[in-house]
Amino acid sequence: MSQYPNQPGGQQGKSLATASMVLGIVALVFLAFNAVIPFLEVIIGVAGIVTATSARKQGYKGGMAVAGLVCSIIAVALGGLYWLMCTMCGCGALCALPFLVL
Repeated sequence: MSQYPNQPGGQQGKSLATASMVLGIVALVFLAFNAVIPFLEVIIGVAGIVTATSARKQGYKGGMAVAGLVCSIIAVALGGLYWLMCTMCGCGALCALPFLVL
């Protein structure tokens, strides 16, 4: 039970919106340093998407949830694309290996 139940200015879901924005920005930063810790931006981005949608469901109408959602979606999409391209390069290198060893 809260000590101050009717605080003015408090908006439902604001802390989730802030968390989603932070997670989205962190996911974009990890996307820039993808070689250090691969695939982490996708995990953080999915967490940002979940928190942003939770904030919107609780009735938060501000732009922080939207910013977190957009940053997280960009990080997940680019991280997935990066992973797909690396997988294709690895498969291509493995397919070319018999031709290199003659």
